[in-house]
Amino acid sequence: MRKSWPYAVVMMLVLLGVPKVLHHFIPDPRQAQMMFPIVMLVLLVPVALYFLPRYRRSKKLTDEGLQLLSEGRVAAALERFEAARPLAKIQVVPTYNIGITQLQLWRLPTAGRELSSLESRKDLTPRFRAVLSAALALVDALEGRLARVELRLAEAKSQADFPLGFAPLASAVVACREGRWAEARALLGDAALENLTGPLRGLRNALEAWCIEQLTGEARPVDAIALFGEASQDSLQAAWPEFVDFVVTRSLVPPVTPVATSAGR
Repeated sequence: MRKSWPYAVVMMLVLLGVPKVLHHFIPDPRQAQMMFPIVMLVLLVPVALYFLPRYRRSKKLTDEGLQLLSEGRVAAALERFEAARPLAKIQVVPTYNIGITQLQLWRLPTAGRELSSLESRKDLTPRFRAVLSAALALVDALEGRLARVELRLAEAKSQADFPLGFAPLASAVVACREGRWAEARALLGDAALENLTGPLRGLRNALEAWCIEQLTGEARPVDAIALFGEASQDSLQAAWPEFVDFVVTRSLVPPVTPVATSAGR
């Protein structure tokens, strides 16, 4: 991953080296001092002409990816984010976006690697680190590493003063895995989950149907397409076979048609 410190080192070397070069060719210190800004401008213009279009292109690709992700076109969004990363000045946001997109394709090991690669960075804001910890908690919960989930969520909540959408979802996954169905259903009703889209929305809805069935015996149909989207069910099956088996079975349940009452006739 590209770091920002190499740029600082290069700029420092330029700032230290240019005066020495000028002094070598222009012995008069005053004249050399007058030439310094001109030389720096000559050096910086081609650098700016090279890098600025790359950064703009990276932002454009990122914006397109976010729009595609909001529309549920996860695979296309991943292509944009992967194209944006090598063009970005700092690769934190593209890497996070790639990790979240891989998560929504249920490529959990890949998502975990991408997101975990950001943990050691020292330049993350507390808000971003909180969001990152909550996302990693969801990956851990889905993969069954339940002991890590509470630690990550505690870290996230200690740094966040705003709702973390992944936090109640991760806690709900843990509760479902441990058979705490009433608690899981309550967590799935958290207002922070209302803005979920795509496969994550499908996950929330499928978990809610599972909770209702366990609590009341009512078998509700599950939209497997909303959950898996463009992904194969195999990757999620490997991590949580009981849940995927439930989804596949209940996706075959026909929807319940409301019966008209006499008052509505």
